[in-house]
Amino acid sequence: MPPAPRFTVLHYTGYDEDPGGVVAVIANLAATGSTDCILGVNPGCVQRRPSPLPAMELPRVRPETISLGNVVRTRAVARAVRAWLRASPHRIFHGHTRAGLLVALWLHAWGERRVVASVHCFGRQRWFYRWASRRLGPRLFWLSPAMRAHYGLPAAGWTQCLPECVLPATAGRGPTEPGRLRLAGVGGILRWKRWDLVVEAIGRLGPGERRRVRFVHIGTGDAAYLGELRRRVAEHGLGDTVEFRGQVAAATPLLAASDALVVASDREPFSVALLEALAAGVPVIGADCGGTPDIIREGVNGMLFRSGDAGALAARLRQWLAAPPALDPGAIRQTAYYAADLAARWEAVYAGLAAEPSSR
Repeated sequence: MPPAPRFTVLHYTGYDEDPGGVVAVIANLAATGSTDCILGVNPGCVQRRPSPLPAMELPRVRPETISLGNVVRTRAVARAVRAWLRASPHRIFHGHTRAGLLVALWLHAWGERRVVASVHCFGRQRWFYRWASRRLGPRLFWLSPAMRAHYGLPAAGWTQCLPECVLPATAGRGPTEPGRLRLAGVGGILRWKRWDLVVEAIGRLGPGERRRVRFVHIGTGDAAYLGELRRRVAEHGLGDTVEFRGQVAAATPLLAASDALVVASDREPFSVALLEALAAGVPVIGADCGGTPDIIREGVNGMLFRSGDAGALAARLRQWLAAPPALDPGAIRQTAYYAADLAARWEAVYAGLAAEPSSR
């Protein structure tokens, strides 16, 4: 029997640079070596990751915008991708951003079948995603059941859902410090990430409790929002408790030195930082919205609090300080989603696409 064909997958984002969870997931899939991965980007895209991906520059788009103007822009991208697809039967287009979904819709309308898209967001234009779901059918994937529910799609468990993924952790959580709670925050300085909620929750703790808590955040983003966060830290007198460290090469050292990761975001799609924490055996204190409740299980890998409620998060921190949960790091690691498994599942999807004839 001849060997199965090896696919070359164009993972299209239309980004100008490569930070963030979407590109991290693509890099994790590429690292498994199951397919040849190319990153589809805007002209002049800058990759800062230690191992940049091979890249294909395509006509410029606005990567996270659904608008009439972007529909026109992505048509030019789709033309170029169609020519690329037709050069080999083993090539696949995989759209990841809003622009990626638009390109996939153009290609599908033109009869191309080696096309798939992943939705990585809780978007506001729900009608559009429902329409796209009807058009693309089994070629459109969601990250979790919560994301399907957000768009008003019929409940179907994990059907048509393929989550984000991480590589196995190179190091696990280090020893704990009795009586202390070391919290990590990993991700962009963006308002929807709600780092202000974390600062407010810690600020609501009593003086004795605050002295036992340490929160360290890594990541960059909105300078104005960072300024607001630092002012809130000063107002609450948390200068020795809360630190915004900025960008670092990897989250692994911080996670290894932490007792828990905090994910306070509004509508967090499927946090890669959360998965990295679980892979390292680090539990998560997460808001009960977005994709987080599909991953975090009380008493197994963390705890949930009411989304947007600083008081509820503060109560969870007090609970931890009073009686730290006895969570097994090995059991926590088993709840992460790993790249090798997801790469195999995507490869099966790609093989199904390649088996279908395209309309010419």
